[in-house]
Amino acid sequence: MRLAGFEPFPIEQQKRVAVQKAVNQLSKEGGQGPSPKVFFLTNYTLNGIEVFLSYHLLQKKLRPQIEFSDFNVVVQTVLDSDSSLYASAPDFLVLSLDLRILVKDFYLNAWDARQVAGELGELLALIRDKIGAPVLVTDFVLPLADNAARAGSLDSKVLLLNRTLAEFAAGHARQFFLLDSNRLVGLLGVRESLDAKLWHQSKAPFKSPFLSWLAREMATIIGAHYGLSKKCLILDCDNTLWGGVVGEDGMAGIALDANAYPGVAFHEFQAHLLNLHAQGVLLTICSKNNEADVLQVLREHPHCLLKPEHFVCIRANWNSKAENIADIAATLQLGLNNFVFIDDSPVECALVEQALPGLDIIQAPADPLALRHIRHAEDLFFVPYRSAEDGQKQQQYKDNGSRRDSAAGFADVAQFLRSLETSVELYRDEPAQLERLAQLTQKTNQFNLRTARYSPPDVARFIDSPAHVVLSMRVQDKFGDLGITNLCIIELDGSGGAFVDTFLMSCRVIKRDLEFFFFHHCLQVLRERYGVLRIGAAFIPTGKNMLVERLWDDVGLQLLATDRDGVKHYAAPLDQLGYARPEHIHIKGVH
Repeated sequence: MRLAGFEPFPIEQQKRVAVQKAVNQLSKEGGQGPSPKVFFLTNYTLNGIEVFLSYHLLQKKLRPQIEFSDFNVVVQTVLDSDSSLYASAPDFLVLSLDLRILVKDFYLNAWDARQVAGELGELLALIRDKIGAPVLVTDFVLPLADNAARAGSLDSKVLLLNRTLAEFAAGHARQFFLLDSNRLVGLLGVRESLDAKLWHQSKAPFKSPFLSWLAREMATIIGAHYGLSKKCLILDCDNTLWGGVVGEDGMAGIALDANAYPGVAFHEFQAHLLNLHAQGVLLTICSKNNEADVLQVLREHPHCLLKPEHFVCIRANWNSKAENIADIAATLQLGLNNFVFIDDSPVECALVEQALPGLDIIQAPADPLALRHIRHAEDLFFVPYRSAEDGQKQQQYKDNGSRRDSAAGFADVAQFLRSLETSVELYRDEPAQLERLAQLTQKTNQFNLRTARYSPPDVARFIDSPAHVVLSMRVQDKFGDLGITNLCIIELDGSGGAFVDTFLMSCRVIKRDLEFFFFHHCLQVLRERYGVLRIGAAFIPTGKNMLVERLWDDVGLQLLATDRDGVKHYAAPLDQLGYARPEHIHIKGVH
């Protein structure tokens, strides 16, 4: 699909009537997909944003249910356990307040900002304690025609309150996500963002373009919780990483400079790409070029920030780009839905789009200055939580390449598995792994039996709950550390029964018998520590997890029933589930 990653948001997606038509069409198309429940808790009129949020979520194959609180009863709604907030049981809460309603006589400027900041902090803490769902918080738009440098100005007070929001969100980053309204006003301009007349008529401060941008940012966060973030960026070189054609202009003739235009625009673009790399995004190259020319620039150009080691794959040759991209996907063992391809050539973009319809494509702009808008494309790679393993992804994928090269030398699979020298560490209720375990639930699609998505606070509640057991496994072999790859969350019924709420495994350790080893380790823990006699489980098809459709059959569970939706229900007594541990898997530690 062609994306607008380097240009302002398409105007047709800022017009409410056009967007409503698109929402109606997308809704008619139907199809499977999660249905996130989103609740807006506001003290002003934000109605109208639901059209734009629905559009952006439907584009992600999410089918939202959206509700609003009553007007200006924020605290009462949170305190009242019978309110619409709790009745809706939202998957996501949006908190959006307007200071002109929150603070009496706001413009008279006689109010105490520190007192309001304290009350705001109390409200946020109340929401934290009562609401388990992720909370998206909008900051306060700065007043017009004021000066933040003047002591006691309205701007300085609003900045203080925005710092309160930012500090609270940073201190509770597993649950709270701050949306920067002032950045959006800066991008769009005041005329396209704020509506003074509508504010006075109905306490609705924002115009449609602003609502559309704000909804897009909300959809980015919500989508990331469902594992929809991209993992890998595929980059062209000429007129993308640098200006000009290196094969014709030579390394000295390309535009790439830390100070002088136009090369500085490409230098700045590379800096943004390095930031993505540092966040765990995989970088690859797909370029019609001589590989030696590309590597020379990466290694020797004095202003090239990107080096060969920043890329997990480099395909610089004269094959079709569609072939090279398919090869990159096969090498990394990732589906095309995990990639974004950036190329300056409209012809190449069109050819790749035709050959690989599941790939997201961004055409790099002809004007190098527009490369600064890469921030819009960065949203595609947003992940709600960072784990310690994010910084190791590049090396882990390179290690996988070494494993594949090694496998080519073995005709016998069992012999190859023994050669890997696989060892595992087993964990139970490990709080230090919260971010990583939540990430696994959000990102794992193929090897995931029920595909339940959880946040770090959700995982923390499971760990603290006497009715749940959280088991995980780290895998290592002679090529390197694969990290935490397996997760099982089990619900105990207190009378000898248990149900497998979550059973998943990272795709990077598929076909190594680790799923069978881990499952029977889980059974052993349940039997020996919790006295479990019976186990129940289910398989919920998603369209992406058919790889594990028969896993419960393969481990010996008995199929009890299949629903109309294809959900399969299983159960078995533990004493009927025997298992012999493979010789090629060694236990390094149990924690």
